[in-house]
Amino acid sequence: MQGTASTNYLKVLVHLRKTSQTAYKLAKFNKCILDHLGLSGDGFVECTLENNQLLLQCPDSENSNNTDSSGPNEKSVQYRIMHPPFCPIQHLDEEGSAALPHEIITRGVDVGVAVLLESSDKHLLLTRRAAHMRTFAGLWVPPGGHVEKGETLEDAVLRELEEETGLLVTLEERQNAHILGLWESVYPPLLELGQPKRHHVVIYLHITLQRTSEELQKQFKLCPEEVDAAVWMSVDLIKLAVWNTKFAEQYQSQSTGNVSQDEVYITLVNKEGEHAASTIAASILKESDESSDLNFERITTGSRFALSMWLEQHLKDSGLPETSQKELYSKYISHVVTEDKSTDSLPKLRPKM
Repeated sequence: MQGTASTNYLKVLVHLRKTSQTAYKLAKFNKCILDHLGLSGDGFVECTLENNQLLLQCPDSENSNNTDSSGPNEKSVQYRIMHPPFCPIQHLDEEGSAALPHEIITRGVDVGVAVLLESSDKHLLLTRRAAHMRTFAGLWVPPGGHVEKGETLEDAVLRELEEETGLLVTLEERQNAHILGLWESVYPPLLELGQPKRHHVVIYLHITLQRTSEELQKQFKLCPEEVDAAVWMSVDLIKLAVWNTKFAEQYQSQSTGNVSQDEVYITLVNKEGEHAASTIAASILKESDESSDLNFERITTGSRFALSMWLEQHLKDSGLPETSQKELYSKYISHVVTEDKSTDSLPKLRPKM
């Protein structure tokens, strides 16, 4: 249920502090998380969930070298946090902020969780949000949603995984769960699409299963109230989803494998919960050089960020030429903010009313 809201659970909200010498304060809906922490576009934070609060702080200087985008879930570990250069909250001017409804501006910053579920044959699961969902409808994301009172991040993401897909993770498989990184998410994703209605920090976890994607496919019980399709992304398709067209073509010309795909097999679910095999054009899941494609079926920007973090680790583990996560990510947002144009120079904007 990523990006949705309900009154049936206690909201877990984000609290921030810049150093360990100051007190945590509730993050404000109309204030950019990264700006508050003094981070320019991306950086590292310490992240803990305590007393139903997500606590984020910049690392103290003596711990500044202890960074890990995919290490064990420990307090001392720092995780990458990022947002897109077009983050609506960051570019909201004072007039636009003042125009936000009271019930929106006072809601705080919610916490979301999502899981990159990896099969034993190196495929990652994405689901397409049902068309009737209030936020990010019809877009491809990893399974995920909100954190309920008393839950750990793992508890929350595994509950959401089961609710959306019917898949269960064994206790043994759960032992390798770890945080990949954090994403500041706002809906709508562009000010031109309207006033911000949702502001989240989404925590992406990674869990590797001991079952193949074919085996897991047979265990699907997709929930039509949440999703209407699911896909297992191969490593090659993930590369095409993360890298921009020029970079992907360059990779493909140097690769002996078959990277190009015209169609991708997916599983559909109807309103009665019946499953059917189908295909979609691979171009839907590939990186696009057109920023206007934010209005159409696609993988969300935050999901691409998570995929790029996974891909970085995969390339490293496979002994392939190492490419930094930031470089991977910048490959597909370069069409939004060019290399010679800093995000700091972008003008503040008012949302479309």
